[in-house]
Parts: sequence; structure tokens; C-alpha cells
Amino acid sequence: MSSESRAPEQAATVKTRRRATRSGVVISSKMDKTIVVAVERRVSHPRYQRVVTRTAKFYAHDEKNACKEGDVVTIVETRPLSRLKRWRVRSVVREGRPVIEDVAVEAVVTSEDTGRPAHRKRTAKPAEPASPAGEQSEE
Repeated sequence: MSSESRAPEQAATVKTRRRATRSGVVISSKMDKTIVVAVERRVSHPRYQRVVTRTAKFYAHDEKNACKEGDVVTIVETRPLSRLKRWRVRSVVREGRPVIEDVAVEAVVTSEDTGRPAHRKRTAKPAEPASPAGEQSEE
């Protein structure tokens, strides 16, 4: 009888898994309602015992298309929304600086522009004219 009374209690107190959250920088927002977030983490290298930065990219759902490149966002784990999207945007922590489009300007770089001396090419020494065998110059 004691096992029968426990069953309803266990069903009522089912533990739900706490959803994982990550913070990262938006590196792409070109898709509709989807952003790509780069999340960095620092780990110790197993052999060299140095701290190494690892970066992971997560595709996240942005319902309002509010995020821009450079924004720092918090994402939360969710059910699969598409082939790659398993995360949702929870909040925008900090807005990034507006990205200025790269202007294609052709610039000619010379030695004066870089402040370094011009590169000297190696040249072969001029060959001396060979005298025919047997002939000697008389003086």
C-alpha cells in the first residue's frame, strides 16, 4: 500500500531539467529570425597546462529580429526549432557598435607608406668575358 501512495506524489514532483544558458557575441544576423552567436570559454590544455580560448557557434532564434552584429546576448536552450537551431534569445545584454561597411578603396602600398626600407633584390654578379684557351694577353 505504501508504494501505491508514493506514485501520485512522484508524478506531481517531477523534476524538470534546468535549461542551459550562454552569453556570447552575435557574429551574424543576416538570416530571417535567426542569429549566430559565438560563445567563448577558457579551458586548460590537457597536455600543456595553458589556458586556451575555445569558441563555439550557436544558431539561435530571434523572434523580433532585434539583434544586430556585435550585440552581446544571452541565449537559452530550447527544443529543436530547425536543423541547426536549438537556442532562443533571452535578452540583449549590451548593444554593439554599429558596423561600418568596408569601403573598397584601392591603395598602393609603397616603401614610404610602411616606413620600412625598400626590398633589395639579389642580382647576379656580371660574368667576366672568358678568354679563349691558349690565348694569353701580351704586355
